Amino acid sequence: MALDQCLGVMIAGMRHYATRAAARDVGAPYLDTGDELHHYCYVVAGCVGYLIYSASGGASEYYLTVSELRSHPVYDQDVRVAGVVQGDVLHPSTPAGFGPLTQFSEKDSTATIQVVYRGPLPDIFQPGLTVVAEGRLGADGVFRARQVLVKCPSRFSTTQYTS
Repeated sequence: MALDQCLGVMIAGMRHYATRAAARDVGAPYLDTGDELHHYCYVVAGCVGYLIYSASGGASEYYLTVSELRSHPVYDQDVRVAGVVQGDVLHPSTPAGFGPLTQFSEKDSTATIQVVYRGPLPDIFQPGLTVVAEGRLGADGVFRARQVLVKCPSRFSTTQYTS
């Protein structure tokens, strides 16, 4: 149900309730049990719940750890994989017009995966930080990332990301 549909249902319900209340005031037979108002409150609550759910959908996306991706390889769809950048970051020369190429290893507590990414890296990208790479795992075992996000280090935690 879209926002305009939610609002339409709410407005129609309020008009109907107001009409029934006006009929009661002029002496027309009307039995007011309060049930109609409760029904409209449920509709309004449902619409608000839907809006909250649809607004937060992108923020709660799931990612795999490197170990999970290694144990259950997914070759046919995009996935997000999280791990700690190792010290083997390479920036090989690339032909003009293709953007910067970066190769690095991403590791969690038990597994490592090679990541290749073409594009600008976040400013704080460096070995030792946790990154989430979004892309596809190739049949050769190399993860080809379309996007690399660096998880900001927390000032409240002294432990690194391990799964």
